[in-house]
Parts: sequence; C-alpha cells; structure tokens
Amino acid sequence: MLQKYLFYFQYDLLSSISVIITLVPITLIYQRKAYADPSFRLLLLFLLVKLIIDLLMFHCAATRVNNLVLFNVTIIFRYILMSGMFYYKFENKQVTKFIMPLSVGFSFFTLWDIWYCNPDILNLHLHQIVKYSLTVESLLMIFWILLYFKELIGSLKVPNLLTFPFFWICSGLLLYYSSLIFIAPTLHYATQWDVRLDIGLLDRIPYIFDIISITLISLGISLFSARYYARH
Repeated sequence: MLQKYLFYFQYDLLSSISVIITLVPITLIYQRKAYADPSFRLLLLFLLVKLIIDLLMFHCAATRVNNLVLFNVTIIFRYILMSGMFYYKFENKQVTKFIMPLSVGFSFFTLWDIWYCNPDILNLHLHQIVKYSLTVESLLMIFWILLYFKELIGSLKVPNLLTFPFFWICSGLLLYYSSLIFIAPTLHYATQWDVRLDIGLLDRIPYIFDIISITLISLGISLFSARYYARH
C-alpha cells in the first residue's frame, strides 16, 4: 500500500502538495490561538474536513477507486463553513440574515445537482462531478468576499489592511474562487473516472490556486494576535 501511495504522490505531485499544505494553516491556528475568533474556528473546522476528505480522495486515487463522490460532498461543507465565517464578520445585520438561508438553499441545490448528474447514484464507480454547483458556489463566495471588502474599506476601522489577518484569508479565497468560476463548467465533462477529456493544463488550475489560497490563508493566520483579539 505504501508503494502505491509513493507512486501516486510522484505521479500527481501537484494534487499531492495541495493535500499536504493544508497542515500548515491548521498548525498555525493552534500556535497562534486563532480559534479564539469564531470565524477562525469555522476556518479550522473547514481545514480539518478538507484534510480528511483530501486524504480519502488521495487513497482512492492511489488504489484506483472513483473518488468524485467525495469531491461533490466537499462542495456543501466548503460553502457552509466558508460563508459562515462572514456571518461573524459582517457588521451589517441586514446582510448576515441572508447567509444561513442561502447555505440551506445551496445545500439542497447541490444535492439535486449530484442526483441530476448521477441518475444511478448508488453506482459510485460511474459517479461524475456536478454540473452547476461549483459555478454557483464560486459566484456566491465572490459576492460575499467583495461585499465584505466594501464594508471593511468603507468602515475605515483597519488602518493597514496588510496587517489584518482576515484580509489575507479573503484574498486567498477570492483568488481561488475567481479561478474556479472559469474552469468549473468544464470539470463535469473533463473529469470523469473512466474517460478523461484532455484540456491540457486547465485541470491543474484548481490545484495551483488551492495551493496559493492556502498559502495566503496561512499568512493571514500567522498575523493573528490573541492579545489583540482579546482587547477588541
């Protein structure tokens, strides 16, 4: 089994790095005690879920088992936890009241998308990536991030954005979703377990921006100060 893992790690180095790098922000959250902030607690929960699912996907890929069902399930958890962070960050309560209902609606939409794209849903070997949910998730997350940036800049409460931890986290997410929104429509057709459509380096884009996103998130966490948070 170890030999299979090592072979796949070398075979798909980029996706393997995107799994391992998740350990960096998880470690930093504990070191910096960033879990004192409820938004960072949700971020920690997401990173732990991401790491577990990524490891399961790595195991399935290394042993030639269809792992696309795990990819689809991740979409629901990712959106609920990522959008949930903004529930604690927005000062405008007229905005926050839409976050939870949209999360519920998006979850049902994604479940429908999974069923729609996989009529024989119990046949996991033929499972395919969803057709619409990735694009919708990207649009929603880009909307929340830009709306938060608008509120943050307009409030004039942060003198230096470069030293504000959540700015870097939002920047990382914005880069990731901005890249995903263009590649998402093709993934349903290009990423199938038995038949793969050759789209060149385009299928590497999610991994590249995932690594960049995690790097920026780690930078933001490293700037977190438990003392500063306690005073505010």
